[in-house]
Amino acid sequence: MAKKVFITGANKGIGKQIAREMGKNGWMVLIGARNESRGLEAVEELHGEGIEAIYIHIDLQNQETILAAVNTIQSQHSDLDMLINNAAIPGDMRKPGYEFTLDELRNVMETNVFGPFELTRQMLPTLEENGGRIVNITIPIGTADFFNPFSYKASKAALNTMTQSLAQNFKQAGKSLEIFAIMPGGTTTDLNGNSTGPHMKTAREAGKLITDIILDGKNHNGQVINYNGAVADYNYGLF
Repeated sequence: MAKKVFITGANKGIGKQIAREMGKNGWMVLIGARNESRGLEAVEELHGEGIEAIYIHIDLQNQETILAAVNTIQSQHSDLDMLINNAAIPGDMRKPGYEFTLDELRNVMETNVFGPFELTRQMLPTLEENGGRIVNITIPIGTADFFNPFSYKASKAALNTMTQSLAQNFKQAGKSLEIFAIMPGGTTTDLNGNSTGPHMKTAREAGKLITDIILDGKNHNGQVINYNGAVADYNYGLF
């Protein structure tokens, strides 16, 4: 029986490419998306490539949909092996941090941190029973003149902290769980307005790099990994 992975934000961009690559490696992919028509389109596209996929409705800003998605997985896919928290929103990536309102910041944190945390928390019993893994898609949080999106970076910093803290919790409690994060690097997607440049990857390239790390057979618990395989050291601001 095929292993199963639930990927949020898998109807487009990097998420869909991760789904494609996991599917090509024999996994059944559960496509999580808040837009039903786009989610079903992604499923149909993957079916056309011989990949086993189903759609699961989830909106990370809506607790009811998170619980409904968890209930569906627990009742119909209790053998789930992996959760990939990929879905995210950018906020205004050009606005200085001091110009953000609290509501604007809260909106980004809700989707990028609170939603993934709650989904992860709700999925832990199923994943632990299956010796499962949780993968968070993230970014570097060090300072850079050319990349300083306040709300997006703040949310991913919190996600990285969640990754490392939960990993330590799992290890100390002797839980058969693994959680780590992967930074795909600059990628042309809707999230950044499909920005291009000499150092930007395509979503397909990013999806392949991420999947290669996921399937490398190593234990990455607690690590935040760059697309080239290097492990980031956030304790000293290095990435």
